[in-house]
This record gives sequence, structure tokens and C-alpha cells, in this order.
Amino acid sequence: MTDETQVEQAEAPATPSLGINDLVLVANVIQAVAQRGAIRANEMATVGNLYNKLMAFLTANGAIAAPQADDAEEQTGDTDA
Repeated sequence: MTDETQVEQAEAPATPSLGINDLVLVANVIQAVAQRGAIRANEMATVGNLYNKLMAFLTANGAIAAPQADDAEEQTGDTDA
């Protein structure tokens, strides 16, 4: 390798990347924002749809475990009692 080639490689910007761990982080951010009430009423459906699609993708790819029935009830507020 010549010095010129090494300089060109060092100056080349890194290609942006987005991985599964980044998507898990996005899901966690959405959860935190929702819990803190930072989503306006007119934004809830859009954010909820995005979150549902993201969770389905992460579950299908094995990045997260599929939610249990108890977790689903907790999120929707449905209880037997």
C-alpha cells in the first residue's frame, strides 16, 4: 500500500449504518416518550403504528422475545378482574 492510498482511506467517511440494536433502542425511546406523556393526542396513532411495526420486525428477526399474553393485557389495560 502506498502512502497516498492510506491517506485516501483515512479520509474516506464511514458509511452510515443502522443495526438491529439501534432499532431496539428506538423502540425503547418510543416507550419512554409515551410513558412520559410527550406524544400529542393527534400523534398517538402514528407513533403507535410505527411502534407496532417496529416490534413485529424485531420479534420476527429474533432481536426481542415475543410478548407474552400477560404483557399484551398490561399494554392494552385488559384484565380479567
